[in-house]
Amino acid sequence: MNNSASKRLSFSAWIVVLVAASVVGFIAYFFAFMGKQSDLFRDSVSHNTSWLLYLLPAIGLTSITLLRFKFFNGTEGTGIPQTIAALEQETDTEKQSLLSPKILFGKILLTTVGLFSGASMGREGPTVQAGACIMFYCRKIVSLPQHVVQRGLILAGGAAGIAAAFNAPAAGIVFSIEEIGRSFDKRNLGVLLAVVVVACAFCIGLFGDYWFYGDIPISLASNAEWALVPVVAIGMGLLGGLFSRFIVYFYPRVMKVMMARPVLVPMGIGLAIGLLGWLSAGQTLGTGFIEAKIMLVQGEELDWYYAPLRLFATALTLLSGIPGGLFDPSLSAGAGFGQWFSDLAHTFEWGKDVDSKMIMMIAMACFFAAVVQSPITSVVIMAEMTNSIYAIMPMLAGALIAYAISTRICSCSIYVALASTYFKDSRVDESPREACID
Repeated sequence: MNNSASKRLSFSAWIVVLVAASVVGFIAYFFAFMGKQSDLFRDSVSHNTSWLLYLLPAIGLTSITLLRFKFFNGTEGTGIPQTIAALEQETDTEKQSLLSPKILFGKILLTTVGLFSGASMGREGPTVQAGACIMFYCRKIVSLPQHVVQRGLILAGGAAGIAAAFNAPAAGIVFSIEEIGRSFDKRNLGVLLAVVVVACAFCIGLFGDYWFYGDIPISLASNAEWALVPVVAIGMGLLGGLFSRFIVYFYPRVMKVMMARPVLVPMGIGLAIGLLGWLSAGQTLGTGFIEAKIMLVQGEELDWYYAPLRLFATALTLLSGIPGGLFDPSLSAGAGFGQWFSDLAHTFEWGKDVDSKMIMMIAMACFFAAVVQSPITSVVIMAEMTNSIYAIMPMLAGALIAYAISTRICSCSIYVALASTYFKDSRVDESPREACID
């Protein structure tokens, strides 16, 4: 069915594609709903058997690892590296090894378990791979042009996954071009836009606006706030670059040990995540969305150690290899570091009127840009999730600086580096994983 010479989609093909896009939207909402339910679950556990709360990561990570090794190989990690790798694979069989219905089911199941375990993980990565799986399956149902089968479906599914997960359609489109695809064929533009619009509209139409920070009242940046942009950007660029380099270096090594010790390694990592949760009174457990919203919307000060402990918990979660995303915990850690900079500025006379929310948003965009090395996506997603147009220029300036610094520390993005592990050669258009840490 995928050998059609036609360059345009038929009416029946559009129907199949748009129905599939609705399914992607439903999966995105399902993960968002499960994320909220997992927060309620952990809150109940903390009130009834608080000691169990800090053992949940060990129980969850060990269970996920055993299930993954036995039944769901290919569901490991965020899901974005697999999607990038699938785009670069040449044959349908190779692509299907990363985007099969079995992987879709496993990704949904194991991500749900991960959310309830309290691991420091988001939902966008699994939603990207799930979206790519759903859209790629369309080729089995209806005849499609070859360029759509080869790249368009996968790109559209990945874009819709990001867009629907955060109610941020523009960010989904930008991320699919900036990071997932890393090149773009204009012939796939119609499919990409249609799938993103339908996936987001499905969620908004049935469930309303969901899972975003809300309107953040921000005024034009003052001179003091502009002066802080390079300071924040340099700090976040260094930290984000080191974080990426750490993950790229240690991830394959931890996975190798885990293959030999599939119980002890995830259990040990889970216990360490639980310990960090105990040290932070539970604040580092879960996605980090609630903590970020508390800081941004409600203006509450979290303890100074929240940001570094959140960063450590996120690193451990990534190294465990469980299905889980990077966006939410990275943005949450960035908000915590932003409070550091705003508190520091407030100690000086020139900085007493600095808007803490503006600095937090700049820090979030900068840290995310440094970790993922997608500066435009970081700014667009923050703008869409906060409706703060006056913060766009300071965030963009900071994100570009942070990105430039991060690439000096880790020469290719964390997703591209991890995607290269799915090849026996170096077909990914960036350097292979080893080159990222030279």
